[in-house]
Amino acid sequence: MYEHYKAHCAARNLTPVNSATFGKLIRVVFPDLKTRRLGVRGQSKYHYCGIRVRASNEPNQTNDQILTITEDNSGSTRDNISTSPSAASSVHPTASNILDPSISIQLPSFMKPNILSYTHTNELDATVHSFISAYENHCRQILYLVTHHQVDKIQQVMALFYDRMPENFRLMIHEVPEITEAVWRYDSLFYDTIIERFLPTVNYPLSQAMMITLRTYTRELSNYIDAFVSRFPINFYQKKFDVARIFAAKFRRHLSLNHAAQTATAVLNMPEYLSAMRKDWEQLDFDGLLDQTLWVCDCNTTDIRHILNQEIYDLLTVKISLDHWMNWVSNIVDSYLKKFTPSSSNDASHYLAQAKQFLLKWNFYTSLIMKGLARQNARSFSSFHTIHLFLDDYALYLVEEAIAQANYILMRQQQVIQQAESSSTATTSTSVTRTNIYSSPSSSTNKGNLS
Repeated sequence: MYEHYKAHCAARNLTPVNSATFGKLIRVVFPDLKTRRLGVRGQSKYHYCGIRVRASNEPNQTNDQILTITEDNSGSTRDNISTSPSAASSVHPTASNILDPSISIQLPSFMKPNILSYTHTNELDATVHSFISAYENHCRQILYLVTHHQVDKIQQVMALFYDRMPENFRLMIHEVPEITEAVWRYDSLFYDTIIERFLPTVNYPLSQAMMITLRTYTRELSNYIDAFVSRFPINFYQKKFDVARIFAAKFRRHLSLNHAAQTATAVLNMPEYLSAMRKDWEQLDFDGLLDQTLWVCDCNTTDIRHILNQEIYDLLTVKISLDHWMNWVSNIVDSYLKKFTPSSSNDASHYLAQAKQFLLKWNFYTSLIMKGLARQNARSFSSFHTIHLFLDDYALYLVEEAIAQANYILMRQQQVIQQAESSSTATTSTSVTRTNIYSSPSSSTNKGNLS
């Protein structure tokens, strides 16, 4: 039992307790268990009666066992476990025994690419179907490894998938550009799934082990793609690399924000910290602070004074969660930016400039507040500093999300306009064609009359 516990900790980068402490924990968690001493004195081992390892947590099989994908006569794919080394010679070996076939991991559906009709054949259709199944299974294996803190095996999974890819798959990637388009779009959905699965909200409680796992994955992802995909067509490689790089940068920032959120939550959960922060806040010279910002920021002084004297003080008065602080910042960002919401692409640059102005003003105010606390030797300076770091990062996060949302809306509007123009052009073209058709007999008649 203890050896299984140590293996569990090792897989998750956790430090196990010693055997004596483990035995005491077992007694506390399972008080009704009975034990039986095995062995002689000095080398005693205990057998626990009435407890066993769950079936879903049985140790993995040996590393020599290969998970393979083979095609049946209908062209569909299925997972087979082979215990012989020769399994690597099957149609498409993809990974070592790191995926339990009984575990279902939900992934977005791979949209079948719309291949141009002149290149479309039944053989190509079957190859596309097999490739989609294999690629979905490959992504499912990666997600499983990340979920179970086994990122060290991802390199092996990717090596097996790309290095031993069947020749018909390679040929299809070289000759069918729609496959590249479909793959990078699916990668985007897959990476979004990872973010939503492990970090659905900014302040989602994330274990230290999972934090390490996700940081390791984002750090090594580009290296894996560079190592195993660079031998494929340059466009295929570049698309996959760019999507992975953007995802890794975005997710690392989200993880840093999550770490700041958890640190801030720890501060807010301590009543004595809140009490000290409230007392120090009451001593701040708000009039002096507003005087310094009057000629730099064109903000409404009444609104700023209300935020400082009332809103923040209320947040410090009662024990509330970090969610309240996040909602407060979100409301401030929304109330500022909604005045500049772009109605067309011509307004986009002005909206972006105002978003930058908000961040500059926000950082100016928060830095002055921290200076004021430092000057008065506030006992709670470190607590305020922790909250300050999170709120600054969160304000930046909200502004970036607002810009992305505005860009998306403008892009959709532009697409609708272009579709309408294309439809109008097609209608006009059809009308002209019909006019020419109907005018032909008339022309012939006129020619006949002239003759």
